[in-house]
Amino acid sequence: MINYKITGEMKLSDIVDSDKRALVLFPRFGIEPGFGDHNVEEVCLKRGVDLQFFLLMVNTFLNPDYFPDKQLKRVDVDMLISYLAESHNYYLEEKIPYLQSLINNFKNRVDHPAVLQLEKFFDQYIDEVRDHLAYEDETAFPYMERISAYGKSRLPLEKIDYSVDVFEERHDNIQEKLSDLKNLLVKYFPPAGDRYIRIRLLNELIDFEEDLINHARIEDKVLIPVVRQLEKQVR
Repeated sequence: MINYKITGEMKLSDIVDSDKRALVLFPRFGIEPGFGDHNVEEVCLKRGVDLQFFLLMVNTFLNPDYFPDKQLKRVDVDMLISYLAESHNYYLEEKIPYLQSLINNFKNRVDHPAVLQLEKFFDQYIDEVRDHLAYEDETAFPYMERISAYGKSRLPLEKIDYSVDVFEERHDNIQEKLSDLKNLLVKYFPPAGDRYIRIRLLNELIDFEEDLINHARIEDKVLIPVVRQLEKQVR
């Protein structure tokens, strides 16, 4: 975990050395490993990434004590939605399939009645996550992009039967049920020859939980207030 502010002069490789989570964060900006000894500013310039937005998101993600309200509430909505949508892609295409493979591996190695309960609970949870993300991708984000477009053009907004208040009302914290999954693994499975796969699974669940917590924090504390302000300007 990083407890200092990342700047444009820092090497990306040094950031990764300090916090491995950067490896799954950078691709959300189109930045993949292979950046050599280049610093943040150089890589952002080369990849066409807005430097200040990159620094805001990376610092907010990697440092839980970093949350500059005034700066975050001035972010470009389209950039923010693009970042959040890339996070969704990572969850759906990489993280969830990997967790599913670990669950299957664990199930095949452990002879215990509760393993079926674990698998069922996980499958139900992932269905909820997919529904949650699909709603944002297909309903909430397109509306917010439309609001942003109207705000930038200064044109009056035609009547739309939706608002950020609707999004906020149904924006539940999908990470909370991960605690139940972790408790099943920690408390209710007896010691067996599954130690390493269990530890790996727990570590991945913890990483996923932390990622979702940060994701929800950005949506609740940044996206919703920014879009609400835009609504006031165009309605």
